[in-house]
Amino acid sequence: MIRQTFLFLLCITFAVPAVAEDEAAVYRRLTDSQSAALVTVKFLLRMEGQFGKRESETEITGIMIDAKGLILCANSKLGAPRRFGSATPTDIKVLIGEDTDGLPAKVLARDTELDLAWVQIKEPGEKTFEFMNLADPGEPQIGDRLYALRRMAKFFDRTPIISDGRLAGRAKKPRDLLVPAGLSLDAGQPVLTAEGKLVGIVSLQLPEDEEFQANPMAFMSIGRDIGGGLILPTAQVAKATARALEAAKDEEEEDDADADAETTKPSEKKDDGDDE
Repeated sequence: MIRQTFLFLLCITFAVPAVAEDEAAVYRRLTDSQSAALVTVKFLLRMEGQFGKRESETEITGIMIDAKGLILCANSKLGAPRRFGSATPTDIKVLIGEDTDGLPAKVLARDTELDLAWVQIKEPGEKTFEFMNLADPGEPQIGDRLYALRRMAKFFDRTPIISDGRLAGRAKKPRDLLVPAGLSLDAGQPVLTAEGKLVGIVSLQLPEDEEFQANPMAFMSIGRDIGGGLILPTAQVAKATARALEAAKDEEEEDDADADAETTKPSEKKDDGDDE
């Protein structure tokens, strides 16, 4: 009996550090493999409303999602229209790795319903960038461990950090959403599996203005469920990205067609020589 008890205590003694060591290895692996795709989007936010105009320098976390400089971030953090005024991002720069100057970029498209926005580096040239793969999503089950990655503020050198939790549930309305437990979340963050596969993007899912105005108390009651945001699965993010790129392409073609039409428009000035 004494021998069995000794062996049991010995197993506990060595098992606990082994689990902790495995978790630490996941943190290190995800930081090393994924932080390069986690960029900073820096811009001047011009706000105009009932209290006048003002401008402030703003930084948010973005996720590089292709090798040629397409970045995904939260629409709610990129100067989305506001109930009591407007907020417009200008002078957009993307900071990658140790770069503090940034590469010029533009807002390519927005999806206010999904709380997503796409930013494109204007002239990537021959450069290629590390990115998170939307085509190979992580698909956790309830109870599986999740990892959220973000960068700290400029004051803390934009250090990449991880928080961990578990998948607590899956909501079907207003759309398919993953509900986390224990994660420290902010809109626009990527959420990953231990293997580094992208589970989804943290998204703020809020009632429409009409719904809020009709029943503000109901909105307050769901604040606990919204928290810092819910996770929009990668499959939905990939579909939204395809739609956004197609819409941006159509808009660019329309702009080119309008420019061509303006260039070839016949002059309205009379030719005096023909009138004689």
